[in-house]
Amino acid sequence: MCIFVHHCLSLEIENNDEDLLPEVVLGDFVWLDDIQEDIRYEARISKAEVFSRGQGLAVLKISLRLPTEFTLQQGALFILRFRVNRITLRRQYHALASLSNRSIPCRLLFPTAADIGPVQPLSRAGIDNLKLVNENIRDDDQQLRTVVSILEQPQGSVPFIVFGP
Repeated sequence: MCIFVHHCLSLEIENNDEDLLPEVVLGDFVWLDDIQEDIRYEARISKAEVFSRGQGLAVLKISLRLPTEFTLQQGALFILRFRVNRITLRRQYHALASLSNRSIPCRLLFPTAADIGPVQPLSRAGIDNLKLVNENIRDDDQQLRTVVSILEQPQGSVPFIVFGP
C-alpha cells in the first residue's frame, strides 16, 4: 500500500516473519529509483512503526519525506533501496581512533587472556548486600553469578555486552 501527499510518501511492507522486515530508524535515508525515467530520488524516513495485521502478518509502515522535485505518475514503478546510516559507525570509529593510548582499541576489540585482569572475588556477605535494581536476580543463580563476575573485574577491564529480555 502506498499513499502520496505533499511530498510525503507512506508505504507498508508486509512479511510473515517480523525478523525479515528491513531494520530502519528515524532519519535513515532511502533511494527511490524511477525505473522508466532513470531518476534516483533520495528520501528520509520521517516515521517508522512495526505492527501486526491479522494471522501473524508483520507490517513495517514508514513515512518518507521526499525532495520537492519528486513527482508520482500513475503506473510509475520504483525500486526502493534502504541505505545504511553509517553515522553511528563513524562516531564509534572516531571514538576509538581518538584514544591517546593506541593499545586500548586492540585490547577492547580483540581481548586476550592477558587483557582480563585478576579477579577480586566478592565475599558472600558482599554478594548478599548488593543493591540490585531487580531483586528477582537474587533468585536466579546464573544471572546473579553474571552480575558478580562483572563487579569482580578490576576497573578498566574489557567491557561486558549484556543482552536479552
